[in-house]
Amino acid sequence: MTDRFVLGLPLGRWQTNCWVVGDRARGSAVVVDPGEHGAVEVPRLLAAAGVACEAILLTHGHIDHVWAVPDLARSLDVPVLLHEDDRWLWDDPAAAFGAPPEVLAQQFGLHWDPPDERLQAVHDGARLSFAGIRFDVRHNPGHTPGHVTYLGRELAEAPIDFPLGSADSASDDVLFSGDLIFAGSIGRTDFPRGSSAQMSQSLVDSVLPLEDATLILSGHGPDTTVGRERRTNPFLREAADRHGV
Repeated sequence: MTDRFVLGLPLGRWQTNCWVVGDRARGSAVVVDPGEHGAVEVPRLLAAAGVACEAILLTHGHIDHVWAVPDLARSLDVPVLLHEDDRWLWDDPAAAFGAPPEVLAQQFGLHWDPPDERLQAVHDGARLSFAGIRFDVRHNPGHTPGHVTYLGRELAEAPIDFPLGSADSASDDVLFSGDLIFAGSIGRTDFPRGSSAQMSQSLVDSVLPLEDATLILSGHGPDTTVGRERRTNPFLREAADRHGV
């Protein structure tokens, strides 16, 4: 029996998956990608689990993944981790659409006020420890220049509560993949500063080396596994063929 757990909830108009990963015995957790409505839903998830948040981990800087960060970073009094190559999106999320900053307020009703003092850079190869859980960081440019994934370690048998999921418990390693890879698909590369060539390389470097049993908890849609995607995901197969893997 493990005290570790994973909670997932799709948030907002883009149905972006937000993840809470923690340890009830320690009374602590980390939050991954709190999107729209996260300022309300994340505290509710933390309270239901009986844990406090230690940090917010961002896979990348697109607004659907960072919407609630300013409110949560201040109210929970925690740092925010983001790769430096996505700092341009932290400073101006509307740049992801190639639009002026006022678009956020005019079209989405969001008055972006980032807590710069709480922002910390995360880098490729970093080994993080939150709630007693290790997270290995890989830099995976392609969807955005600073996209990263977090590989949670030693989560075997941790129960998973996720309305879109089929897995009841975690594998030993769990990939929080953001918008690198989804069940049957991958992240878009047609946004400003996206790159299909980098995406292909990132898939080869960050997904294919993992064990088939590795659970993938992505930024959108249902859970999947590396083995399932290796067999059925045409974009992953194309990347493997392109790089001779």
